[in-house]
Amino acid sequence: HPLPAFYWTGDTQMNCLHQILTQVKQIGYAHHIQRLMVLNNFALIAGISPQELEDWFHAAFIDGYDWVMQTNVIGMGQFADGGMIASKPYAASANYINNMSDYCRNCIYNPRERTTENACPFNFFYWDFLARHYDLLKKQPRMTQILRNLERLSPSELQEIRSLASSWHAM
Repeated sequence: HPLPAFYWTGDTQMNCLHQILTQVKQIGYAHHIQRLMVLNNFALIAGISPQELEDWFHAAFIDGYDWVMQTNVIGMGQFADGGMIASKPYAASANYINNMSDYCRNCIYNPRERTTENACPFNFFYWDFLARHYDLLKKQPRMTQILRNLERLSPSELQEIRSLASSWHAM
């Protein structure tokens, strides 16, 4: 999928992305954890083009050098090198962001919901990502427990998750 326009503008209702993207727009910088676990994570789980994301990082960040961005974006953030840099994808749901920051406190989305109208997109994209890449991820021993959690979802809930992810991209 193409890089969402809100990466350039910060105009999104997801508070974590809005806050970080606005900061990047203002000063050309974000902490490594903000880059990896929010900006890269969202692009990874939402299926955004790794090359478009890397191009954005080059343009948006004051330290957007090839030696930094290719390793951190393509390798670590997008797992687009097939696991040469990272042994498993850095994919996380809203639960991680909620536990590690206060972004969710002022967000319209619920970090605990997966399929309701106000479910955080990080949640339905996370489970959709795991389902989309199940066959590849099951070869990674560090993904065993996470994939067991995916297997516990009912077929109807997983279908609703997949539908929400698909609908989001159609907007």
